[in-house]
Amino acid sequence: MLRGVTGVDYRAMKVLVALSNKQLGETIWHYLKDSGVGQVQLVDTMKEAVHRMQAFQFTHFFLDFDFGDHGGSDFAKFIRMCDGAVSEAPIIMIMPTPSKDKVFTARDAGVNEILGLPLTGKQIDTRLQYISAQPKPFVRAATYIGPCRRREVMQVFHGKDRRREAKGPNAAGPQPYSRQMANAY
Repeated sequence: MLRGVTGVDYRAMKVLVALSNKQLGETIWHYLKDSGVGQVQLVDTMKEAVHRMQAFQFTHFFLDFDFGDHGGSDFAKFIRMCDGAVSEAPIIMIMPTPSKDKVFTARDAGVNEILGLPLTGKQIDTRLQYISAQPKPFVRAATYIGPCRRREVMQVFHGKDRRREAKGPNAAGPQPYSRQMANAY
């Protein structure tokens, strides 16, 4: 059965599920296969994950936050520093107990989306559809490699004085102090 949004080709996806919890990994693996994802590989150690990455070009990753000795965030950073298209592949981080610090750590490692436990098939579908249908611009900077972390669309102004270009009753902003205004009060 092929789930998903029109235009999102699940059959073209090549997913690596890297979770230290084998039971959860197998559950996600089966769900992705039943959803029509083309190729899904499951690993439970960092060494095996790196070995599979050397032999195969993945298009998507599901990572455990507590994966391996160094954690899933370090593995996400490793993926982002790789050569080729794999470095820009979407990463979905699975967190057993999300906290503000863990979310910021994952975000700063270049993770696209975060799923907390317990998770449902609908959550997995929603994240895959969102990542595929609305990909974020990819950023490569000195201190960060990953998807743009901005959540809102910002308009960029191109002109000499953005405040004078705005339209509306108070578009020019506050008026400078003048004697006429002072005498009016």
